[in-house]
Amino acid sequence: MSFYGYMGKILHVDLTSRDLEARDIDLSDAKNYIGGLGLNARLMEQVYMAGTDPLSPQNPLILGTGPLVGTGAPGAAKIIATTRFPLNGTISESVGSMRFARNMKGTGFDHVIITGKAKSPVVLVLGHDQVSLTEAGDLWGLDIFEATEALKRSHGGAKVSVIAIGPAGENRVAFSLALVDKASTLGRGGLGALMGSKNLKAIVALGRARPRVYDPEELKNLLGGIRERLKRFQNHARVLELGIMENWANYIKQLSARKNFTQVFPPDRATELYGPDVYRSLKIKRFGCPSCFTPDKDMLEVPEGPFRGFRTTTTSYFNSYSIGHLFDLNTTSDITAALRMTDALDRLGLDMLTFGTMLDFLVTEYEEGNLDPARFDLPLNRDMNTLEAWAAALSRRKGTAGDILSGGWRSLLEYLGEGYRQRAPIIKDCDIMWDPRPVGLGTMEFEQIVSLKGPRSASGGSPTYIPGQPEENLALFRRHLNRMGADENAIDRIMDSPLGFNVARMTRYSEDWYTILSSLGVCNRHFNNRFYSLSLCQRLFTAITGFDVDQEHLRESAVRTWDTLKRLNTKEGFGPDDDKPPEIWFRPMKGPSGEPLILRDYFGKKELTRNDIAGLIRDYYAERGWDETPPDLTRS
Repeated sequence: MSFYGYMGKILHVDLTSRDLEARDIDLSDAKNYIGGLGLNARLMEQVYMAGTDPLSPQNPLILGTGPLVGTGAPGAAKIIATTRFPLNGTISESVGSMRFARNMKGTGFDHVIITGKAKSPVVLVLGHDQVSLTEAGDLWGLDIFEATEALKRSHGGAKVSVIAIGPAGENRVAFSLALVDKASTLGRGGLGALMGSKNLKAIVALGRARPRVYDPEELKNLLGGIRERLKRFQNHARVLELGIMENWANYIKQLSARKNFTQVFPPDRATELYGPDVYRSLKIKRFGCPSCFTPDKDMLEVPEGPFRGFRTTTTSYFNSYSIGHLFDLNTTSDITAALRMTDALDRLGLDMLTFGTMLDFLVTEYEEGNLDPARFDLPLNRDMNTLEAWAAALSRRKGTAGDILSGGWRSLLEYLGEGYRQRAPIIKDCDIMWDPRPVGLGTMEFEQIVSLKGPRSASGGSPTYIPGQPEENLALFRRHLNRMGADENAIDRIMDSPLGFNVARMTRYSEDWYTILSSLGVCNRHFNNRFYSLSLCQRLFTAITGFDVDQEHLRESAVRTWDTLKRLNTKEGFGPDDDKPPEIWFRPMKGPSGEPLILRDYFGKKELTRNDIAGLIRDYYAERGWDETPPDLTRS
């Protein structure tokens, strides 16, 4: 059978029996689900048994690449991991990057399905010409950076790609994750714990083969068009200089909540202690994924002071602000504390978002007089020593603190008592990322309510990615939605709203756009996806695979994927009653100048009530074609 764009094989790995079996990919499934995220969902429905515990050997871990990976398409480097996640039991995906997708595909496999549990720690090696399981007893207990470096040395150096877990994953912490090549996170929701439960320390990919392309000349023309648009991108020089920090001014509007989402970190102070000038003082270089023309990962080093010579790599220096502003880690005399804390969490394999939000919640409850600190065996302070102690205890499940928090929000709230739930910043037992009160309700903020996985940023490609745009930009919103693939009837429904647009209906198409890109294997970050459109995706897909499909086919593939994942989660008991915003959103937040910030629509025209949110949830369900009735939020 001839394959274009795909390598044509799926690897099935049974860690219990150590059986390794290559099977042919189903070409009709590849065509209908595209690859990556979509085909992972299809495979999950085929191999997953309803009711399987997330940490059971039977819970599959599915890794998938897309047909554009390895073809030179810009940013086509995504590896998709699909499973039932330990943090909250949802079935969904997580997305990573770096070299792994291309290297895995280079071994001849588009997807890898891993089940079972090894008797002792192992590494799965996807080699140039063979696949093997090697013993990893000497790696067990090492942090992610140490394990990754050891595996790169033993398998050939820099071009080797490694997905590895740290002590938190080994000890099955519910919000542990893996890192790809020490620079890209993979698995918010507990992928690290899943790998640890299988005694799978790491996965190594070495392959260099590339997929055949059906129409190389057409692909060359299409990629040339992208490069021409890049030349006209006036902000490209700034993106090359600053990476993710290029969006600093917007991010500190969106991601500066602290003290359990009750107040905003002052923006002037944020810029002084964490902003672009601080970043420039620490940056050695930036690096990125194969085929990316806007590298966004950072290599950083402390140039002076008591920590001179400290060096690390990270998805972005902005991560330091994400953890640092919650606990006042950086000061004018030490601007390196948050960077060092980020490095420690990455090495242990702890999701810094969940770790930071949980600790901030506990410290705030203590500061407000709602929590007796004696309930834990570690202090509840806002300083580096406290965070280091909690991280060490958590990653090794030591003491009361480590034992309770290692189970995630469910375990913590069960220990504290249900009275604390009304103040917990969670949806579907996962901590929120985007609070709408400072910036209005855009798709990233709203999606957290209805997302099958819980809070994440899959809908970041929408027109509301930039906060604070004037209503006069609505004409640009229509163009943006058209680029993303919403048809004219859908755009009319989205724009038919007294608030300027219907954020719930828009969210569906933002999620679909993310799904199409992630199925193809393309990065969704704003300075990459801006060069793509549904039309271009359709032409690339056809040129690379030879499938003669239209744009509607790609739209339908996204619908198939979401409907598949919805069925899987419904069987696990997740339904409309889980689609609820946190109660804290309906309380004022203190703004930078002490002003009250309340829940409003994106343009700030109207305060949103529980009834308004319930109506938006119904609109989302209607736009998805799901016939379930969302909950009555007025009873909350």
